[in-house]
Amino acid sequence: MGAGAIVLLASMFLLSWYGPPSLTGWEAHTHLRWLLLLTIVAAFALCYLQAARRSPALPISFSVIVVVLGVLTALALIYRVLINEPGSDSVVVQKPGAFVGLVSALAIVYGGYRSMREEGVAERDGPQEIKTIRLRGAGGS
Repeated sequence: MGAGAIVLLASMFLLSWYGPPSLTGWEAHTHLRWLLLLTIVAAFALCYLQAARRSPALPISFSVIVVVLGVLTALALIYRVLINEPGSDSVVVQKPGAFVGLVSALAIVYGGYRSMREEGVAERDGPQEIKTIRLRGAGGS
């Protein structure tokens, strides 16, 4: 999920999504860009919360948020990349950046889903047998 967020962020600004003229994801999607950024920020926040692991409640709630945002982003990109390309003329050509962005959005969805499925108590913090110590001279009990 974190890698998907990094790739989506990089593809938005560094890769060409449509052309000619060459347009990045940031330039081509004037309204969709804010959903993309919100999804990226939420994915980074979930990565931080998973790493900090202060309590299981925050990562699981952020996992749900990331999955919902990721699904919305992926659906919006499927629509814009595969169904309704930006621009009214037929000269617009898909560039590899659009497909990289779509695949990275799907990776964010998958990572958020896996985060929800693997949430729980770490094995080292799970229930363990309590060690008992016998005292010397305690009279046999």
